[in-house]
Amino acid sequence: MRKIALAMLAFTLLLGLAIPAAGASSLSTEEKFQILKQKGIMTGFEDGSSRLNESMSREQFATVLYKLLELPASHSTPSFVDVLKTRWSYTAIQAVRGANLMVGKGDNQFGPTAPVKVEELAAILLKVNNASSNSNINYSGKVSAWAKGAVGTALSKGWIEPRYDYTVNATRGVLVDAVYAVYSGWNTALDVRSVEAVDVQLVKVNLRTKIDSTETGRFSLRDDRGNDVPIVYATVGGDGLSILLTTGYQIESRTHYLYIDGKSWAYTSTRSDTTKPTITSLERVTARVYVLTFSEQVDTITATNSNNYSFSGGLRITSLQLSSDKRQVTLTTSSQSNNTRYWLTVKNIKDLAGNVMDTRSDLSVVGNDDSTKPTIIDSEFRVNADASLTIKFSEPVNRDIAVQTGRYSISGLSIVSATLDKDGRIVTLRTSAHKDKTVYSLTVSGIPDLAGNVMDTKTGLLFGGISNPILPVKLQSIAAVNENTIEVAFDRDISDADVASLAVAILKDNGNNISNNGWSRYAVRKSGTNRVVSVQFRTGADPNPALFQAGHVYLARVTGVTSLLTQDGANETSFAGTITVNDLPFAKQVIYLNRTTIKVVFSEPVKNVSAQFFTLKEQGGDALVISGDELNNTNAVVTEVTLKLSKDLVQGRVYELAFKPGITDSAGFNGWKTKNGNEDISILFTGF
Repeated sequence: MRKIALAMLAFTLLLGLAIPAAGASSLSTEEKFQILKQKGIMTGFEDGSSRLNESMSREQFATVLYKLLELPASHSTPSFVDVLKTRWSYTAIQAVRGANLMVGKGDNQFGPTAPVKVEELAAILLKVNNASSNSNINYSGKVSAWAKGAVGTALSKGWIEPRYDYTVNATRGVLVDAVYAVYSGWNTALDVRSVEAVDVQLVKVNLRTKIDSTETGRFSLRDDRGNDVPIVYATVGGDGLSILLTTGYQIESRTHYLYIDGKSWAYTSTRSDTTKPTITSLERVTARVYVLTFSEQVDTITATNSNNYSFSGGLRITSLQLSSDKRQVTLTTSSQSNNTRYWLTVKNIKDLAGNVMDTRSDLSVVGNDDSTKPTIIDSEFRVNADASLTIKFSEPVNRDIAVQTGRYSISGLSIVSATLDKDGRIVTLRTSAHKDKTVYSLTVSGIPDLAGNVMDTKTGLLFGGISNPILPVKLQSIAAVNENTIEVAFDRDISDADVASLAVAILKDNGNNISNNGWSRYAVRKSGTNRVVSVQFRTGADPNPALFQAGHVYLARVTGVTSLLTQDGANETSFAGTITVNDLPFAKQVIYLNRTTIKVVFSEPVKNVSAQFFTLKEQGGDALVISGDELNNTNAVVTEVTLKLSKDLVQGRVYELAFKPGITDSAGFNGWKTKNGNEDISILFTGF
């Protein structure tokens, strides 16, 4: 949704206004930043600097998009638990979420301070420009599988520069270059006179100035409920003064907003309704209250006529109410007999076009005479080691209401989140930071059970503050490294003891249950991080099985990590298989150190390294004795070893180092590679 102001910005840039004589193509990143700063799109820091080399956070990027695209402010409830209304970036984040430009990172969290990767920037630029991802563009560089098409498209359009690694954090400078490249490439906005609906799949755009051609990417369409309608074709009229847009189906008689080069034009869609209204659902709200939902807006007179509804078994309808959007009818009944099935007949309901529904008499409800209010079980109330609070109810409660933070209050603390377990009885509260040696009192009110009976307000639930909580560990992802090795990532550092006790069970393969009987695993930290663990598997006698195959989706469960979140399956996640095989380790390089010492570098971490597994000779000549190695520890996991020779190497002579079986990978599952087929592997090097 590009606004007209941005199109004018692009026009200004193309004309070269406020640009050095060298021209726009030779502008430095700093000069581009200053232009964007003058337009109020980007801001510097308090010291006046641009800090172009610093990483860009997700909330900073959201704010730039909010200003750049002049997105409308959202008045919906907060979308993310980690972005409260008091946060400086709240308005921008709500706006980009509403525009579907940036979404959360799971578990209803946005991750405002998390960095933006270059590949993520590319994907968002495609959304901003209504561009399609092209996975057939060739380029080099490290990129995640999901982002290959987006990165290739962004490169082809000049929005980002080629680089070795697109998975790294994007800097503010990368953002400036990308924004400048995108919007300096825009054409001048169309000179639109008016927009009119032709039928439910055609819209006519009338122009003041003739054009020869256009493209669908300049248009986007949305109705007043936020539903996107695709633009299929854009055809210029014969006189050049109109454009006919072919769209997806537009719900009739509804306000629609057509965005042309970012500017919004409102119109009302036409009516061509010949479809009868239907009932899409019947849902219980409380024991005696039900909601009928229709496929479209219905006529008020017929929808609120009690003669059009009847229950079997003598159950009476005591009230009817039509919702403001005219799509839902709320029915309240007389007292019901418990566990008795009542059949509902609905007839003669019209939609706004006068189409009458077909009579329905196949809808039923089961009677409920529950009049008992839910209560909190005092003995089950507790404060947990991670400073969360656990509340257990006497029966399942209404989920939509139980998770509303306003139902709970603690003097001196704010309620950050409320979650309900899958059985509907246990609520977990997370609050602001506790103070040590402080007594707090929790009050709970207004929560109904599934029959609609509302609890009596509960006060005086006392607990002591925990100022140094044990932080929970959250499973972030699992990814296949090769056919029998995965990487398990967590949201914070885990201890050596956690790595040692970590267990991974593979539960399903493409939805089918699988057994892990006979499986062995080797877990080790991934080099360079304390949050990722590599886990290698073997099965029975097969040290190198092909477990995780391409085209398959696997479900895994992680256990054994202290404070790992497990509620509602938080410790379970899916991952995809791979075509990458687990290659055997091998010696990949020999480095001459001095006349009596050489270093051997391995392809991956190995163990059981000993001098006895190496042989050295002069090419075409006699063998040299390897007297030992610097490790003297076959249990050590290493990526290289220094070998000591009993005889000096001669300058200029070529030597051949060969290998014997015995060294293994770090897991001890697979021996290293010493042969290619029937031929011994060896490495030649020259003495200095």
